[in-house]
Amino acid sequence: MNAHDAARNLLLYRFYILFNEPLFWGTILITSLQKLAHMPLADIYYMESAVLGLCLILDIPSGALADMIGRKKTIIIGRVFLFLSVLFFTTMQTPLEAWTGNILWAIGFSLQSGADTALLYDTLKEHGRQHEFKKIEGRAVGSRLILMAFCALATGFLADVELRLPLWIGLPFTVIPLVAACFFKEPPRTVEYSVHEQLRVLKQGCIFVVRSVEVRWMVGFAALLATTSKVWFFTYNPYFELVNLPLRYYGTIFFCLNVVAWLSSHFAHSAEQYLGERTCIIGMILCVGIPILLMGAVPILPFAYLVIIQNIVRGFMRPFVGDYMNRHITSDVRATALSVQSSVGNLMGIIGLALFGHITDTLGLLSSLVMLGILSIGLGALSYASYSRKIA
Repeated sequence: MNAHDAARNLLLYRFYILFNEPLFWGTILITSLQKLAHMPLADIYYMESAVLGLCLILDIPSGALADMIGRKKTIIIGRVFLFLSVLFFTTMQTPLEAWTGNILWAIGFSLQSGADTALLYDTLKEHGRQHEFKKIEGRAVGSRLILMAFCALATGFLADVELRLPLWIGLPFTVIPLVAACFFKEPPRTVEYSVHEQLRVLKQGCIFVVRSVEVRWMVGFAALLATTSKVWFFTYNPYFELVNLPLRYYGTIFFCLNVVAWLSSHFAHSAEQYLGERTCIIGMILCVGIPILLMGAVPILPFAYLVIIQNIVRGFMRPFVGDYMNRHITSDVRATALSVQSSVGNLMGIIGLALFGHITDTLGLLSSLVMLGILSIGLGALSYASYSRKIA
């Protein structure tokens, strides 16, 4: 890969990340599933848990496939599935259509998961620029977050007019990452596909993760934060309703949280250099656990804005985890090892979403939030103790 191809990859990657998620949907995700697909909250949790189970099955084999046939091809196939997923969500009228959209999302996400960051890291590594990964990844994700912030500001007002309108407006933008992926260039390192070779790469990648203390620790830590954040995210809309936040102000909160996530992602490289890895780990644990605990214990309108604090972690986490993992993984199993990390996160997500759905059904939203906050702080403390003992 020459310097021109590498520069083109970096430019295309920014567009790929910029439109990687539906722009106008996150603000009203749960509300739209409840009102357009007619799904109760508990059923949404069970659906998400089941779909993460599918991700768990697909993630590692798709990573091995990307290491074999090429990250570009795997990403393109994944983006096709993701476009179809958003199309189903946009037109959904029944729980079955919501399930179909989610299953398509699981397939598409699994295919691109790990392959995209592996392609970026190897592009940089080929030209001796791998130390720039965190900065480039952080700024790419940050650009998407600031775009989503302004889209969120409009979403509440659009949804007030017609709940499905934000979904239709966002649909065409999901084609852009697919087009960008078609023009990616990767080193000529692919081999002819065979089941035997894919199984060999899969086994080699899994063994690498199990044997590496550093990688093994980060897989667990990232899974803890991702699971807690995902479970918490699905409580945003119900909590807003509980504290009587008008729908038109949902966009204001999502604007603020996306701006915070953008700043956190954009300055992730500088923040870690200044604070150090250890302080960043402690900060992420506290930024997730304490707001959840407060929201559950004191259900008042101002505490709806505490969700903004979690987005410090949301913006910071992808460049932080991606840089850490890629520094400790060899190129031949990079996408596979990153998919192992994603699979462990999905397994934790399955357990977390299913349990939280059941607990919410039994104890109610507020008690469930208190339990989630206590659990996330406790497990975070154990994870940090393990880091201090084995790695730092």
